[in-house]
Amino acid sequence: MLLGTLGAFASSGCSVDEPLDAMRRRAPEAPRDLGPPQRVFAKRFVAPIRDAPEAENARIGYLRAGALLHSTTTEPLGYEGCEGGWYELDSGGYVCSERDVIVFSGERLPELRARQPDRSAVMPYDYVTVRRKTPLYKRIPTAEEVYVMPPDLEPDAGTDADAVAPTIDNPLVLRVLRPGFYVSLDRSFERDGQVYWRTQQNGFIAEDALRRKPWSEFRGHELSSQPPWTLPVAVTRSDQTVAYRLNERGKLRTTRDRLPRRTWLPVHARRRVGDRAYLDVGEGRLVSEADVLVVRPNAPPEGIAEGERWIDIDLTHQVLVAYDWKQPRYVTLVSTGRARTPSPELDYLTPKGLFRIRGKHLTSTMDDDEPGEPPYSLEDVPYVMYFRGAYAFHSAFWHDRFGRPRSHGCINMAPRDAKWLYNWAGPDLPDTWHGGSATEDNPGTWVWIHGETPGQRK
Repeated sequence: MLLGTLGAFASSGCSVDEPLDAMRRRAPEAPRDLGPPQRVFAKRFVAPIRDAPEAENARIGYLRAGALLHSTTTEPLGYEGCEGGWYELDSGGYVCSERDVIVFSGERLPELRARQPDRSAVMPYDYVTVRRKTPLYKRIPTAEEVYVMPPDLEPDAGTDADAVAPTIDNPLVLRVLRPGFYVSLDRSFERDGQVYWRTQQNGFIAEDALRRKPWSEFRGHELSSQPPWTLPVAVTRSDQTVAYRLNERGKLRTTRDRLPRRTWLPVHARRRVGDRAYLDVGEGRLVSEADVLVVRPNAPPEGIAEGERWIDIDLTHQVLVAYDWKQPRYVTLVSTGRARTPSPELDYLTPKGLFRIRGKHLTSTMDDDEPGEPPYSLEDVPYVMYFRGAYAFHSAFWHDRFGRPRSHGCINMAPRDAKWLYNWAGPDLPDTWHGGSATEDNPGTWVWIHGETPGQRK
């Protein structure tokens, strides 16, 4: 009987020399103290943030080079797929040390820090446009290394323009920038009497090839639950909209007021004077209803649950309204995809339907070179929010045609409007992240796109 008992102990991995307490279930070890928080410096241009400390786990966001955060511990929380160890950020998520970030202590930064986005400004970076064809260098060239642009060659009829493009024989040249391209700036340097700017994408370009261009000052209007700034509101259509007043005898009289195009007006009441309809826009003024666009409230479409945020895009009138369920919060004019394209095979129309924002980027570079269209390259387009494939909301600082179709399918917004929407819409991201994805726990805001784009073929 004793031998049987000893055999049972042996087969269960216990020793007869251990005290009886050791045979009981062992209590889990107390968590090891991993030390106080450290500082975290993003060293890669894109430093991924994952939802767990493993390389194969989902990427939920990313940092831009130079971002500064804090870890939750001094020591890493694991090494699965990361030799330097995984650190949890105080903003949430996990980053890989040595490969993507540098974990350090003290005030001195471990590397030269690129200019960081200014989130308090209308635009996060300093933007300039290219005046002429000019090279973008890997580093600042010496006087002997400066690349001289060859003369343009005119292609023969039926010849692809790229087929006659000269070969760049300077190893320092990353690419040639064309007039109208935009770059975002980091800082300037001087060499051999020439000023060069380093771009946020880490190229170098001569200052005399750049010029600053003002962006649109147009903006929409924040709304509240109380008059006067709740829907409906009106916005003027023409360059000079006449304002009227009623005299003591109830007769309509023209005032000297001429309201500029895209002036926002609260609507207090609608009245008829003679055979025309007028809107009372406050301060005793009336405007003809025919001279303005009236934006009225919409009910949430089917599929949006009570309490959810959603964005209403009216293609017909090029209007955006942001809603908290049934409460309108913001109204503005946008530029959606245009109906006319250089080829019948191309489709620039903004897709209709009900979508969700699936990812947000403080900035994202956009470029294209389609047949029949001039090529474009726009570094660090601000406030980008993708809702279907490559279709996105974003700031468009290169034009001022809001209220008319203009884009290749994205929803263009004036800079101030785009910033407001980016900060309001989900998914909600920490300010230190450059971008992130929607998750089940942090969903993107609904987007409802409807109507008919002006000029669209029936």
